[in-house]
Amino acid sequence: LNYIGLFSPDSYYLVSASFDKSIKLWDGKTGKFITSFRGHVASVYQVAWSADSRMLVSGSKDSTLKVWDVEKRKMMFGFF
Repeated sequence: LNYIGLFSPDSYYLVSASFDKSIKLWDGKTGKFITSFRGHVASVYQVAWSADSRMLVSGSKDSTLKVWDVEKRKMMFGFF
Protein backbone atom coordinates (compact mmCIF):
# COMPACT_ATOMS: atom_id res chain seq x y z
CA LEU A 1 0.00 0.00 0.00
CA ASN A 2 1.46 3.31 -1.09
CA TYR A 3 -1.32 5.84 -0.68
CA ILE A 4 -3.68 5.23 2.18
CA GLY A 5 -7.34 5.76 1.52
CA LEU A 6 -9.17 8.59 -0.09
CA PHE A 7 -12.94 8.65 0.29
CA SER A 8 -15.07 9.49 -2.74
CA PRO A 9 -17.00 12.78 -2.52
CA ASP A 10 -20.22 10.82 -1.88
CA SER A 11 -18.41 8.70 0.80
CA TYR A 12 -19.61 5.50 -0.85
CA TYR A 13 -16.10 4.35 -1.85
CA LEU A 14 -12.58 4.38 -0.47
CA VAL A 15 -9.63 4.03 -2.83
CA SER A 16 -5.97 3.20 -2.20
CA ALA A 17 -2.90 3.24 -4.45
CA SER A 18 -0.28 0.54 -4.23
CA PHE A 19 3.34 -0.36 -4.93
CA ASP A 20 1.98 -3.51 -6.66
CA LYS A 21 0.87 -1.30 -9.63
CA SER A 22 -2.81 -1.42 -8.71
CA ILE A 23 -5.56 0.81 -7.35
CA LYS A 24 -7.86 -0.89 -4.88
CA LEU A 25 -11.51 0.04 -4.38
CA TRP A 26 -13.27 -0.53 -1.06
CA ASP A 27 -16.81 -0.02 0.20
CA GLY A 28 -16.67 3.22 2.20
CA LYS A 29 -19.34 2.12 4.64
CA THR A 30 -18.41 -1.51 5.37
CA GLY A 31 -14.70 -1.52 4.47
CA LYS A 32 -15.26 -4.56 2.23
CA PHE A 33 -12.87 -4.93 -0.72
CA ILE A 34 -14.64 -4.44 -4.08
CA THR A 35 -12.06 -4.67 -6.88
CA SER A 36 -8.61 -3.76 -8.18
CA PHE A 37 -7.88 -1.54 -11.16
CA ARG A 38 -4.79 -2.62 -13.11
CA GLY A 39 -3.04 -0.99 -16.02
CA HIS A 40 0.03 0.80 -14.70
CA VAL A 41 3.44 -0.80 -15.20
CA ALA A 42 5.01 0.75 -12.08
CA SER A 43 3.94 1.75 -8.56
CA VAL A 44 0.89 3.98 -8.28
CA TYR A 45 1.65 7.10 -6.25
CA GLN A 46 -1.52 9.17 -6.33
CA VAL A 47 -5.26 8.95 -6.91
CA ALA A 48 -8.02 11.56 -7.09
CA TRP A 49 -11.80 11.47 -7.49
CA SER A 50 -14.05 13.32 -9.89
CA ALA A 51 -16.55 15.59 -8.13
CA ASP A 52 -19.44 13.21 -8.94
CA SER A 53 -17.57 10.08 -7.65
CA ARG A 54 -17.96 8.36 -11.03
CA MET A 55 -14.31 8.51 -12.11
CA LEU A 56 -10.84 8.16 -10.66
CA VAL A 57 -7.53 9.42 -11.97
CA SER A 58 -4.30 7.69 -10.98
CA GLY A 59 -0.68 8.74 -11.36
CA SER A 60 2.21 6.31 -11.44
CA LYS A 61 5.98 6.08 -11.34
CA ASP A 62 5.66 4.99 -14.99
CA SER A 63 4.93 8.68 -15.77
CA THR A 64 1.36 8.01 -16.88
CA LEU A 65 -2.07 9.14 -15.77
CA LYS A 66 -5.05 6.86 -16.15
CA VAL A 67 -8.74 7.70 -15.85
CA TRP A 68 -10.99 4.93 -14.52
CA ASP A 69 -14.76 4.47 -14.72
CA VAL A 70 -15.71 3.29 -11.23
CA GLU A 71 -19.13 1.88 -12.17
CA LYS A 72 -17.86 -0.09 -15.19
CA ARG A 73 -14.63 -1.02 -13.37
CA LYS A 74 -12.41 -0.26 -16.39
CA MET A 75 -9.91 2.22 -17.70
CA MET A 76 -11.36 4.98 -19.86
CA PHE A 77 -8.22 6.90 -20.89
CA GLY A 78 -4.47 6.74 -20.48
CA PHE A 79 -2.11 9.70 -20.83
CA PHE A 80 1.57 9.16 -21.51
